[in-house]
Formats: sequence, C-alpha cells, structure tokens
Amino acid sequence: MPSVQELYDVWAADSELREALRRSLDPRGTDWLFELFDELGPRPRDRVLDAGARDAVHAIRLVRDHGVRAVALDPVPLHCVRARERIAEAGLTSEIDVVEAAIEKLPFADSSFDWIWCRDVLVHVDARRGLAECARVLRPGGALLAYVTLATDRLEPREAKELVAALALRRGSIERARLEAAAVEAGLVLRSVELLGSEWRERMIEDEKWDVAQDLLHVARLRRQKPELVERYGATAVDAAAYGLSWGAYQLLGKLCPTVYVWERRA
Repeated sequence: MPSVQELYDVWAADSELREALRRSLDPRGTDWLFELFDELGPRPRDRVLDAGARDAVHAIRLVRDHGVRAVALDPVPLHCVRARERIAEAGLTSEIDVVEAAIEKLPFADSSFDWIWCRDVLVHVDARRGLAECARVLRPGGALLAYVTLATDRLEPREAKELVAALALRRGSIERARLEAAAVEAGLVLRSVELLGSEWRERMIEDEKWDVAQDLLHVARLRRQKPELVERYGATAVDAAAYGLSWGAYQLLGKLCPTVYVWERRA
C-alpha cells in the first residue's frame, strides 16, 4: 500500500497518464452486434426469431439487411402493439409476424428457425427454460446470438440483491457460470463469446449519445429525496429509476459486463 506522500508525488506528476486516458480506445458500438450477425452468414428467406423484440426495431433491421423472414416475439402486450405499428410503418407486414409469448414457452414447432436474435432478455427470465426452448426451435446447425449483461465480482452482494429486485432480474441468469451451464444443459454448443465490458458505454459517451453525468446527477437527487418520491410515486418506480439510471455507470465501473454469446444447436 502506498504512503500518503507517495500518492501525492504520483498525483503531482500524472499528466502523461491523464493524457493517455484522453485517447479513445476505439470501442465497439451497438452496430457491432449486427456486424456479428452478418458474419454468421444469414441467407435470404432464412427464418429468424427475435426473442424479446419489444417494438421490433431489430427485427426490421435484420429483415432489411439480409432479406430474412422474422418473428418478433414479446410477452408484453404493449410491446406487441408497438411492434405491429412499427412493422406496418416499415411496410414489412408480410415479412415479419408478431407473436405475444415468453421465451420460456415458445409456441413454435421443433426446428422452426435458422437463427435466434436475443438481446437484453435472458437476464429477466428463467435462463434454463429459455435456452432449452431456444435449442428446441432451432434447426440442427442453427445459431442463437444472445446479448446479456452479467454481474462481475466487483458487484457487491447487497448491490446485486437490490439490483435484481429493482429491475426484475433473475439472479441465476446474470451469473456467468450458471448461464453457461444452462446453455450446455440445453444442448447448445458455444461458438464464441465476447466480453464487451464498458465498450458500448464508452462509445455512447464519445458519440455524445449518452450523458452519464446527468444520469448520476439524477441518481443523487433521487437518493436525497427518496422518502418523498416513494410517497408520491411508489417504491417500485423509484427503485427501478435508481438502478435503471445506475445500469450504465455500473458497466463503466466493471460491476456489470455486457457479454455476447453465439451458441449453436448440435447437428
């Protein structure tokens, strides 16, 4: 452990270090996920399941980029309404179907899809059941691309407990070892894994698409007036806001690690 004197000597001469930190590391942005899917080799007329599609914005891009057919699946009725609206606006109603259902119980026959796109979903569901269902509906040799944010050992137990409760997460689904074990149990073979860490958030800041200072300011204001806000809006809304605003900062701090898996169904 350094002494106080040593620390002040370091801080007094850290201009080169600070200059190094001002240089971008060329972090990957969110478009990289689409580039990775492109590298997997989708072909026109392949069937893609967008599991947890929300407003179908990703399904629409996949169809436009690759000429595939897609199913936008989501368990939230409002998301399905918005997906249908967006698909109609895009003129893709014949290429994309909307299905209201959960990933843990997919209403499709075995081997129905060539590809599955799954972004920001597995953390909210029973990953064992969800991955088993994905394996079932994939054709032999088909692949699942999954973006999932995992906890790291920097996330303190109390933080993890509060984060899980506030954002409706599944503890087992944000733990890397348990998630990967669930994939093996489902019969999925790991083709690749990319630990994105803080890259997307760095890129968002560099591109001025995310203001982390504003989010942290809002967290501070929320915590200072939490009792009044809870009385006015309810504990669920306040806790969700607090941890939703902290989510990106936790990625920058290494407490959460966005991770991208490509799993393949055994032929």
